[in-house]
Amino acid sequence: MHDEQTSDPIAAPATQGAGRLHAWVDRLNLLLRWFVGLMLFTMVVIVFLQILVRFVLPKMGLVVSVPWTEELARYLMIWCIFLGAAAAARSGDLIAMDTLVTSLSSRNGWRVKLFAYLVTLSFFVFLIYIGIRWMEFGFMERSTVMNLPMVYVYLSMPVGGAIALINIVARAMEGHRRMRHGNRPQAVAVG
Repeated sequence: MHDEQTSDPIAAPATQGAGRLHAWVDRLNLLLRWFVGLMLFTMVVIVFLQILVRFVLPKMGLVVSVPWTEELARYLMIWCIFLGAAAAARSGDLIAMDTLVTSLSSRNGWRVKLFAYLVTLSFFVFLIYIGIRWMEFGFMERSTVMNLPMVYVYLSMPVGGAIALINIVARAMEGHRRMRHGNRPQAVAVG
């Protein structure tokens, strides 16, 4: 199952060897995209409820308090950012600079792209490290309104970083396969 938003037919998983890994990664990302969509939908409903409670219901004489809405919407947004960026890393939907890659020979373009992948991988490794450190802090901290352990919010960093790491490795493997078959490298998605 390959993401339909990717316009690169070569990026579709191969049927042999690493193709199983790519198929698994693509299924993971399909689930991830649905999960992020569900979180975004939930966030919209929560913010809509907050608007109703703050501005519409008081005009009708109903005073209701839902203090948890702002906090929950914020935490859902944090998870959406990290998981959405991880999914975008797989499909190459992150910010990309392809002018240099396309202006060079195929071999040199791949070298530049490989360097960008290594820098991106380093960034996500650092994100995982920082996320784990924040999680350690989050075991002692609780959210103000919902009294939620903040470790659940901070967990989004290493989870998103780890999935993005897997996705960048999968893209690099596909790029390597393209180079073996004499195809030009694609634009590099930089995290």
